[in-house]
Amino acid sequence: MTAPALRPRWWGPSLTRRTLLALLAAMALVWLVLLAQEARNHYAAMDGNPGVRQLAQGLAVPLKAMPDVVEARALVRGMAQALNAMRTDVALLQGDTVVLQLQDAQGRLVHSSAAELPGVALAGPSGHAPMEIAGRIYWAAWESAGAWRVLVAEPRLSDARLLGFMGEDLAMSVLLALPLVGLPLWLAVRTGLRPLERLGAQIAARSAQDLRPLQNLPAERELRGLAQAFDALLGRLRGHLAREKALVHDAAHELRTPMAVIAAQAHVLLQAPEGPVRAQAADALVQALQRAAHLSEQLLTLAALEESPSLRAGPLDLVALLQDCVVQRSPWADGLGVELSLEAPERWVLPLDRQLLWSALGNVLDNALRHGCGPGAGREVLVRATQEGAEVVVWIADDGPGIGVDEQAQVFERFWRSPRARSSGSGLGLTIAQQAVAHLGGSVTLGPGLHGRGVGFTLRWPMSFG
Repeated sequence: MTAPALRPRWWGPSLTRRTLLALLAAMALVWLVLLAQEARNHYAAMDGNPGVRQLAQGLAVPLKAMPDVVEARALVRGMAQALNAMRTDVALLQGDTVVLQLQDAQGRLVHSSAAELPGVALAGPSGHAPMEIAGRIYWAAWESAGAWRVLVAEPRLSDARLLGFMGEDLAMSVLLALPLVGLPLWLAVRTGLRPLERLGAQIAARSAQDLRPLQNLPAERELRGLAQAFDALLGRLRGHLAREKALVHDAAHELRTPMAVIAAQAHVLLQAPEGPVRAQAADALVQALQRAAHLSEQLLTLAALEESPSLRAGPLDLVALLQDCVVQRSPWADGLGVELSLEAPERWVLPLDRQLLWSALGNVLDNALRHGCGPGAGREVLVRATQEGAEVVVWIADDGPGIGVDEQAQVFERFWRSPRARSSGSGLGLTIAQQAVAHLGGSVTLGPGLHGRGVGFTLRWPMSFG
């Protein structure tokens, strides 16, 4: 397999190249604006006071003092030859000759510099206007001078030819200005990017384990904001790693007990003969395995929630989900002598993520049955689903011994269990419930339970979270 060819350094995204390209685009835009302005000024001048009008007025002055037709004709002929000779030195005007015609007071053609063109009928003693002569458009002006009227007509250039000439002329000025503007801009960009390059080098020089805040933050306001955002990211990573280490430490500590029980009871099973001792050891071994399996499952669920899973919301009947959750735990409640009930509408279809909601509801309900009910404790657990404004509210409450005020701030901490807990547990259920509802955009809060006793957990989230 051949190695891919390395792309040259100038290939790919580049702020420097983008800035210079923006400069070129700006200069091109300036060129277009100037071209449009010059073309507009040209056409405005030709409409208002064209050069041919000034020529006609200038010729009229000496013609007024020339009653002799020979002299008048000679003047017009000489002026036409001089004008057209000058035009041959201008590349744009080569091939286009100015037409001068001399008419008498009655409009009869006395002389024309272009013998092939007919005499032009003039409107009034003086004026200027574009006119068509022999199929071509001319800028024309005429003036009366004593016994004569003189016409000066210049062929009108096509728009494309005129704009091309103007564009070439302006392009030279723009190209001359380009390095004068581009060089300082290029230097400014290169100088401005050096602090960014230093910041990138500082980050690249770090090891994967170095999550300390950046040193020597850049003085530039824009880069300082970037560096501070990067420091904030490092801070979040430090917090995440700290939580991960704490989770691993706590998980190892929590698994140590069931693993020790499993090892001890397995040894008893191997040594004990058939009888009550062996049966007791087998029962303890099963319970330890179940506890270890439950703890492992809770740890996996918590790890998945902390990875910020993407929501998979779809239309789901919340009431049917609550019914499944209650029915699944009904044998457990019956065994404890607990009345487990549900208050909810007959049907309530919402955009829901079933897995997240099932995890949240199940863990809160398990907590109520495990710690709030049973012999010598509560006898009732209620699940109620209602709507409050634009939020879905599910209340799960029991009438058990409740949670002390001094302990309520700790109930959502990982692996926390009250010293007064009536039964063992992983200490992760409420943490899982809180994080699952948080992914739905909601919260879990703690409050009083049924009949002024016990504890009630309120799960709420927006109806349109998906």
